[in-house]
Amino acid sequence: MRLKTFASIVLLVLTCGASAQRSGTRAAPFPVWNDNFLITVQKNGGDPARPGDVKIEFYGHDAFKITSPAGLTILTDPWRNDSTGLYPKWFLNEFPAVRVDIVLSTHAHFDHDAVERPNSLVVLERLVGQFKLGDIEITGLADKHQCDRTSTDSVVTTCPPNNVIGFDNAIQIIQTGGLRIGIWGDNRAEPDPSIDHYLKNVDVLILPVDTVLTGAEVDRILQKYDPKAVIPSHYFLNGLTTSVSGLESADGWVNDQEKVDHANVCRLDRAELTLNATELKTARHRIY
Repeated sequence: MRLKTFASIVLLVLTCGASAQRSGTRAAPFPVWNDNFLITVQKNGGDPARPGDVKIEFYGHDAFKITSPAGLTILTDPWRNDSTGLYPKWFLNEFPAVRVDIVLSTHAHFDHDAVERPNSLVVLERLVGQFKLGDIEITGLADKHQCDRTSTDSVVTTCPPNNVIGFDNAIQIIQTGGLRIGIWGDNRAEPDPSIDHYLKNVDVLILPVDTVLTGAEVDRILQKYDPKAVIPSHYFLNGLTTSVSGLESADGWVNDQEKVDHANVCRLDRAELTLNATELKTARHRIY
């Protein structure tokens, strides 16, 4: 999935069981930005398990905007550059002030936690537990970031159980439109077994495929949890990511998967797709 442009939204090309849909579920923009829509959703309720079209838009790195069938929007892991001076500039742009109903982050690293940048109504930062509104339900699963075993810093501990908070991670499971979408964040390759039942047979799994997890670790995750669809994340993008970030392209991993099963890799020419639980019913590890 290529980078989402920050200007107008375009239509998705029909491919691989994904359907095209006009950008935006609401008929017209609100004259003001406030919680009127949330009040309506609050009154009307909704069913996250009811099948319907779910739109996913890519804003680079691990930032995805998910739109429920009822029009609720959730943005995951908006990014920023490090403000402490410890890390060089990773991103060429500022994250856009996109309007969303809910913004969430998986962990406290600068490339995942710029929750102040989007123009959001609800902020769920490192959610653990459950949140439900209308036709979406979000379950946050407390676990651990992939630890840095190469670190020589004797003060900062990155490996559990005594890791610093930046090496905690909360996997997010977003249920809407009859789909369960897993946001892995930078989680370790082998989560605590107590959360396996939440992750097994997830419909869509968004996984880092660059330097957070090795190719072998990604393969083991897919075999263990058996998602219907996979969307790679957290990789180098021309025009967004700097070379000093150390991030790598997703092409290596995607190309390897294509060699195994060419028909199961769906290369999109837009940074968005619309998924439907009925269309994904027979899919297995389909890559967008």
